[in-house]
Amino acid sequence: MKLFSKYNRINLFVMAIIFLLSGLGYFFLVRFVLIHELDEALDDYKTRIELHVKKQGTLPVSSDLDDTYIAFSKATKKHHKHFSLVDLQRVNENKIHKYRQLIYSQQVGDAYYDVTIAKELEGTKLLTKTIAMATLLLLLLVIIASSLLNVFILRKLWKPFYKTLQQLRQFKLGNDESVHFPFTDIEEFQLLNENLSATIQQAKHEYQTLKEFTENASHEMQTPVAIVRSKLDLLIQQEHLTEDQSEIIRSAYTGIKRLYKLNQSLLLLAKIENKQYEDRVEIDLKNKIKEKKEQLQEIWNENHIKVETNLEAASIHANESLMDILLNNLFSNAGRHNIEGGYISIHVQQGQLTITNSGSAIVLDADKMFRRFYKGVQSNKNNGLGLSIIKQICDESGIHISYKQEKQQHSFVLSW
Repeated sequence: MKLFSKYNRINLFVMAIIFLLSGLGYFFLVRFVLIHELDEALDDYKTRIELHVKKQGTLPVSSDLDDTYIAFSKATKKHHKHFSLVDLQRVNENKIHKYRQLIYSQQVGDAYYDVTIAKELEGTKLLTKTIAMATLLLLLLVIIASSLLNVFILRKLWKPFYKTLQQLRQFKLGNDESVHFPFTDIEEFQLLNENLSATIQQAKHEYQTLKEFTENASHEMQTPVAIVRSKLDLLIQQEHLTEDQSEIIRSAYTGIKRLYKLNQSLLLLAKIENKQYEDRVEIDLKNKIKEKKEQLQEIWNENHIKVETNLEAASIHANESLMDILLNNLFSNAGRHNIEGGYISIHVQQGQLTITNSGSAIVLDADKMFRRFYKGVQSNKNNGLGLSIIKQICDESGIHISYKQEKQQHSFVLSW
């Protein structure tokens, strides 16, 4: 749930509670005021009756007054006046109505009478309905206004935040492009953009430093590695070497050979990142795959690997050198991680290349497999850069690569 949606729900709930409580409070307040006014009116009737008795010496006739309910009854003693709410039947009606009633004792000569004065509270029913309808209508208007506020105003206020997120999604550490966050006059978003900009600049600086170190180290290693290889070649050709000496030299030669491949892979990655393969041409992918198959067929035959191809006419606009490296790595990977007597299936059509090979039941981690030096199975036969090079070339060439595994079948799908 989005932040402003959650805020809006809480806000609407709180406002609904406030308005309901306000409506109830307003109703009871108005009711109190109304009853107080009725009490004053009843007191006024009491004063008028007392004045009539004082002048005339008799109780007034009910019809002499207005439609207020008046009743007199003999009393044995004087009572204090008191107000109450009662249900009375209106004259000439069978319906019961709510009344505000005043009862007090009135002396007429030597006798006492209980005087009952009542006024109908019919107006409170209408008032109750009016308050209820006004409260519900006001609540409905607030809900509609808050919804519109959520849709228009809040969405507009949060627009810089979502633009910032979009910039972050498009940002790649290896790119030279600068990240420009949208201008906003909201202090919190401006502070967020400033901190993100500072963090990105720091990350790019550290990445550049690490990248330069890798490049420099790879270049500096080339000469000593070549010297060591040449010296080991001379030692291997020496006569009168013991078996132990030959084994030590072979082990050292294998190690330096791996170091040489690692160095070449790192240099290749550095060149790709430095945009040294910008030239692109239209490549006939069908013929290119046929060439690679012929080059590797002998190696696959030695391992008794059956190769099946389904090649349709297809082309791709990419750097030819990178495409050669990409296909070499993909096909070598399919053969290296295969099984004795296994198979490789190559299917190509316009916009898609699928390479499937038999292999172990071990599933590669799709989240880590394209990272540098990641190895699905710890082995001394590879340096963990092959898949990273494949991914780097795909990114540079605008190709999407995905991996899937079913039982002992591994597939790489390239789409462009």
